[in-house]
Amino acid sequence: MNTWMVGQAIINGFLTGGMYALVGVGMTIIFGVMKMVNFAAGSYLVWGMYFTYFWQFVLGGTVSPYLLIPLVVLSMVVFGYASFKLTIRKVLNTSDTSYILITIGLMYFLQNMAETFVGTRPLTVYVTNTFKNGSFTVRDMLVKILPSLAENQALVDSPLGLLNFGYSRLIAFGAMVVLVLGVNVLLNKTLLGRAMRATSENSEVAKMLGVDTERTYTIAFIMGVALAALAGLLVTPLYYVSVSASLAFRTAPMMVIVLGGLGSIKGSFFGGILAGVVESLVTTLIDTQLSVASICILFLLVVYLRPQGLFGKKMRTA
Repeated sequence: MNTWMVGQAIINGFLTGGMYALVGVGMTIIFGVMKMVNFAAGSYLVWGMYFTYFWQFVLGGTVSPYLLIPLVVLSMVVFGYASFKLTIRKVLNTSDTSYILITIGLMYFLQNMAETFVGTRPLTVYVTNTFKNGSFTVRDMLVKILPSLAENQALVDSPLGLLNFGYSRLIAFGAMVVLVLGVNVLLNKTLLGRAMRATSENSEVAKMLGVDTERTYTIAFIMGVALAALAGLLVTPLYYVSVSASLAFRTAPMMVIVLGGLGSIKGSFFGGILAGVVESLVTTLIDTQLSVASICILFLLVVYLRPQGLFGKKMRTA
């Protein structure tokens, strides 16, 4: 078995898993506060891609998508707020079935709305070649840090030295790590975070203690939507902007939040990385058609061995 191929598959899976993790963390925030799985997360990711394309077009067509983050986030905050007030708010504190039906309906509505207003033709966000096709190898990095290694024949011949990191994937992964750490700080160190955790524990008690639970639900939903949209922006150098892009991020994030443990931010992070690595290894070494199947098998294996997920807590039983 080719050592370089395995190593490169692990690296690619690690970086791709970061996007699964980012969408999964957004879904986890919504589930943790509202006890609702957002089946429309993939559609919001696509709208994040469309808003990236829109703002780049408005500003001249050559602005780096990474500079558009504030505009895309602001657009998706408004978009998420409107969709929450018009749909999710109507079924708050009802049955789980209502949440499932409303978010699945919202998923198809958002997809059809995109096709109606934008069309089905794939669009391309402009990215400079430095970011789109640029990369560096482990050998290049080591030689830059320690120039004396340039003459090291073992390093030159080593397949590990040829492991490649694409700039766009690495930027996306780095942004994901920063965002996840930021979310963790917000939830554990701020007043808003305390209100969200209190609402998650018991919304009725939180309301009696003065927490505006509907406002908390709104903020949690918007945060989840914004994280999905940011994932959409970060993958625009790698994917065409089209409704079909949601297919790649529809199944995996759903399974990631269960793999990691429902309601666990840390679980979503590591679950996303694990899913990305397994998917990349299977598609590289076995068959590209088995990408979704590999995540499904991983999901079934983890649920069988640890039903509460990797970082989930066991439910108390009488």
